[in-house]
Amino acid sequence: MTHSLHRYGNVGSLCDDYVMLISTSPDRMKDPDVKGKMREIWDLLSSHGGDLTNFGAIRGGGRHRKSFGDFKEEDKFLIHAVFKDRETMKACLEEIKNKDLGLSVSVSGLFGEVKKTCHEIGLTPHTVQYSLGIIGKTELLPDERLLQISTMCGHGLVSPNLLAHLIKKIDSGKLTHAEAALELSRQCECGIFNPARAERLLREMT
Repeated sequence: MTHSLHRYGNVGSLCDDYVMLISTSPDRMKDPDVKGKMREIWDLLSSHGGDLTNFGAIRGGGRHRKSFGDFKEEDKFLIHAVFKDRETMKACLEEIKNKDLGLSVSVSGLFGEVKKTCHEIGLTPHTVQYSLGIIGKTELLPDERLLQISTMCGHGLVSPNLLAHLIKKIDSGKLTHAEAALELSRQCECGIFNPARAERLLREMT
């Protein structure tokens, strides 16, 4: 299971949000060959840098904190990349498939779109996981519009209270939508928050 699985929203809300996780086990990072393969992934992602809305590594922060080169030198066992359109995600996934590096790759997004992508490039998913939504005392949850943004941090570090505060600042003209989205993205410790989607949703809310 992945911390990118439970992003909240309907089909229209999630159409520009695809998260890719490339991983190996921490123990395998002791192997120079595996370490080299993970560094090769960073080079591949950097070639798509202009199309990525965020990238990062486990407990390493996102693109607002470090560059591709910084992450490459840290030799993390889990790499994250966030795409804002299916075609770019598809191109990147196909490159990884063709390299056949023996690494684990997970893609989170709308199931129909991810399934179509795999079919188009000749991939058969090993495992499929569904998010079944939120069960329990849902009346205690924040507004659904806020959940669409706060759940983009799978570790729960984007506070709905901070989000509501930033919306007030946008409404008063003290902050732009892009600045608010970047501030929210900074809270995410692993770089899977999608600031492009956040900016779009903020514009719809304010």
